[in-house]
Amino acid sequence: MRFYIKQKVFSLKDKFNVFDESQNQKYQVKGKFLSLKNKLELQDMDGKLILHSNRKLFTFLPKYYIYDQQNQEVAVIKKKFSLFPKFNLTVLGKELKVDGKFFAHNFSILDNTLALASISKRIISWGDTYEIDIAANENVEIFLFVVIIIDQTIHEKKNR
Repeated sequence: MRFYIKQKVFSLKDKFNVFDESQNQKYQVKGKFLSLKNKLELQDMDGKLILHSNRKLFTFLPKYYIYDQQNQEVAVIKKKFSLFPKFNLTVLGKELKVDGKFFAHNFSILDNTLALASISKRIISWGDTYEIDIAANENVEIFLFVVIIIDQTIHEKKNR
């Protein structure tokens, strides 16, 4: 399944729209204004909360927790110490990894060597724009949300 994530450029808080292959908007992601924990919410088009996240404070490397509507932890994403974008990812208790290519433009979510999702960032676009291919029967909403958190983590590093 193919999705597209487009960041809204002129907004006081982080805002992303998620589109399917036919360019129908399926989800929206909204950040909290001036949030120390960089809180984000994945919502359906009716504004119903699907997932939410926050960043753990006072850690050497960024670490985000993703929760469902019942506040149950469903995923943890942690930046690894590396010159290139590399992350450890736990989804529903399963250890995965996120490997990135040079300049943070391409990523894969891997289960050992099996690619569950591949992500590519458009180099020339107005705001950050990603194309995501997710294998059938995978955790679509979690993987889409992980892409946005990776984007946030990379921008945090650039803004320091």
